Amino acid sequence: MTRGIWADKADFVTEPAMAAAVLRGLDLPRIDSYLDEVARRGDIDLDALRRLSANTLVSMSGADHLRTRKVIAPFFSRSGLRPWLDGISQSCLTACDGLANASDPDLVRDFTLPLFLAVMPEILGLHLPPTREAFEAVETAQRLTEPYLSVTTLKALNAAAASLVATCAVECDARKAAGAPTLLEFMRARRDELPADLDPEYFVVGLLVGSNSATQSLAFALHGLLSGPVSWWHEAAESGWALENSGELLGHYQSTRTLVRVAGQNTEIEGCPFREGQHTIIDIVAVNSKLRQKHNQRDAHMSFGSGPHKCPGLFLSELLFESAVPVLARRFPNLTLKPDECRFVVTPMMQAPTALPCDLGKTSRRISQRLCDIRDMNTARGILSAQDAFRTPPMESHLRALAQASDRDLGPAIHIARNAMFFMEGDRHVALRDALQGLLGASSISKWTPVIDRLVTGLLDSLANRRRVDLVRDFSDPLREKAMMRILGISCGDMDRFTVIAPRFQEVLEPWLSFRDLQNVQSVFAEALSFMTVPDNGQDMPSVLESLLADPPEGFDENDLKAVVLVLYGASFNLSHTLSNALKWVLNCPPEVRAMAADLDWLGANLEDLIARCSAPKFIYRVAGEATQAGPLKLNRGDTARLNLRVLNRQTKDGRGHVSFGQGLHRCMGAAVSRHVIKHAIPALFQRFPDLEPVAQMHLYHPMSQTVALATLPCDTFKEKAQHV
Repeated sequence: MTRGIWADKADFVTEPAMAAAVLRGLDLPRIDSYLDEVARRGDIDLDALRRLSANTLVSMSGADHLRTRKVIAPFFSRSGLRPWLDGISQSCLTACDGLANASDPDLVRDFTLPLFLAVMPEILGLHLPPTREAFEAVETAQRLTEPYLSVTTLKALNAAAASLVATCAVECDARKAAGAPTLLEFMRARRDELPADLDPEYFVVGLLVGSNSATQSLAFALHGLLSGPVSWWHEAAESGWALENSGELLGHYQSTRTLVRVAGQNTEIEGCPFREGQHTIIDIVAVNSKLRQKHNQRDAHMSFGSGPHKCPGLFLSELLFESAVPVLARRFPNLTLKPDECRFVVTPMMQAPTALPCDLGKTSRRISQRLCDIRDMNTARGILSAQDAFRTPPMESHLRALAQASDRDLGPAIHIARNAMFFMEGDRHVALRDALQGLLGASSISKWTPVIDRLVTGLLDSLANRRRVDLVRDFSDPLREKAMMRILGISCGDMDRFTVIAPRFQEVLEPWLSFRDLQNVQSVFAEALSFMTVPDNGQDMPSVLESLLADPPEGFDENDLKAVVLVLYGASFNLSHTLSNALKWVLNCPPEVRAMAADLDWLGANLEDLIARCSAPKFIYRVAGEATQAGPLKLNRGDTARLNLRVLNRQTKDGRGHVSFGQGLHRCMGAAVSRHVIKHAIPALFQRFPDLEPVAQMHLYHPMSQTVALATLPCDTFKEKAQHV
């Protein structure tokens, strides 16, 4: 067997009936002989790992396996675990306290990891120190189920196994915090009922290592709940919700991706032949989805396997979910993830978050002498509507002063700032806004529908017959580029060079660039302006630039209007970023939810919520024109109010009233275009490619301080092969 067995997902078992039959009829891969051979050839000590492997349920078969399961079954039943409920609940509260006190809160580091270290060793009977090093030993040993690991990895696993076994409680340890025996005590008291060669200490360590998958699934579920509509998180805080939905959560957000089975001899299962030594991969994610659809049950899943080797920890995992999720949701009702900072570990067999940075609340706060982070919606709306008290950053005057003080030529930068709507004030702003409203407003944008639809269709045609695509590079980015060039009227003599430098235009959105970055940005804009031309669309619909030049707003000449269009094009990158973010969320939903995105009506009904959660800009900036009060904060003249859009939009109901596009006179002029493109592009993509699936957690983000922007979003477009059922 090699890791190549995971190469072709089309060969995976995805039908529930076939998966159950394979799990019943085939064996688990054994690594004992492999470990012995590696140890012999390399003359290395793998004794601890060998003993750990030999004392796991997955390595047992026949009468020994059944005897062991029979002994531990009462302990892992709901009634058997009941004495530990109070301890689990208290550990959840303690973990919440730790999260609340974290300087830079992270749901993995500050909640699920401490919760695991507090709960699992206590129940199982180990004195594991609550340290990062101890947890890393568990994570290392968790790779035991992966077949044919390298010698270096096996040595690390052996060291981890030895260190974990050393934490087992001694025979005379009377620690019984729950008033009930730990699993280790429970098994020692029934030693005569266990197989003669079973080592309870190594067995318990194996269960500890396996139990980490429960907290990994918990972290995965928290990521899923907090990435979805805010109503999901609010419902999670309701009494009884977790009890009713723990099965659904474990089915949707399982850390297990695949299970592996091997034929011990030539056999036939459900009419399908298997030869001796043949390995088979069960796709648990796909199986769970089909189970839910087939039985119309939201909580149907096979996340813990099936048959004689079904994981005994189902009830413990459910109790952990039922305790942790509502406690966290009630303590932090406004918890907000930082999506571009979340990190995952992915192997062929599992996936789980390793970092989930977050904001815990909606309390606005001062974060520096001149900068305030605005997090509550009432304060934010007050700032956006107070046009006299709060103005956009005074970039033009700032640059003129900077040019004078530095004795540097900042003419191009001043020209850009003077013609960037988000830095404008007064009559010029009003005149330009009125002109653009007639060209890009909601009542005008529908005329571009045929153009957008043709572009979408053309891009989808280019994706056909490709096994793997990158939805950022192959869909979102080219759609924005082609659509906005045509609509805005971007035309130049050197389009290749323009395409290369265009991403730098986004930096104009950052209000306070360093002097070096400012010079670089003005150089890029000056170059782009130097080879911009006016398009001539003849009898076809005129672009924005053509329309503005035909009837220029007062105070704008041709060079000004070219700069206006160029700045709008730079701002339009947020369209492709938001579209990509929305596609990522849809793709990470369960397949049955994902299928709804192909429905134009569903997309229309959920569009505002999708934009509220997936919008690319992180912040909107306003500057206090005078000393004033903003919610709980006192702002001095010249202080900057930074509106935290991720936190603010989580306070809306179904996305209604979100501030992704701003509000008032400086509301984004591209809002209607963005809505229109997103509303048409997403259903078209999923209608054309209903089997589109993300490559698990292989997306990457651009390291941008002001924007949530995906750099890659790889997906597979394969069709499943027919299977025996």
